[in-house]
Amino acid sequence: MRAGREGGINEKVAINGSILVCPYFLVPIENIEESGAYKNWIIISSPSEAGLHSPLINPLAENAPSLSQLGCSRMLLCFTGKDVYISKEIGIRFVEGVKKSGWKGDLEFIVVEDEVHCFQLNNPNTEKSHDLIKRFASFIQLE
Repeated sequence: MRAGREGGINEKVAINGSILVCPYFLVPIENIEESGAYKNWIIISSPSEAGLHSPLINPLAENAPSLSQLGCSRMLLCFTGKDVYISKEIGIRFVEGVKKSGWKGDLEFIVVEDEVHCFQLNNPNTEKSHDLIKRFASFIQLE
């Protein structure tokens, strides 16, 4: 977001793409207060940032920077179908927010069904892990 607002990192470096894998976003969805991710956020955040109003955790918060200012032209967003921390519904809401913002980049949204949070790190030798990592590599090579 900062690179987008400030026109890049510097005159020699640009961010062309961003890969977000099981990002720790929280947005208001049904039963979010019961999730472990929300409970963790309440514990670790300062009292002024606690809750879902903070742009530190909720990129769709009213006081968050506009997603139209994302500092890249491409984004790969990956969620999993059985993530008990960050549900794919949060990913769907984020995608809707990006589209609504008017961001001009290309967004690819992947949901790996029947997998859990960061499965590719815990079980890197499975077929689904290999497929996802190959997708990351393909995204990077297209830069």
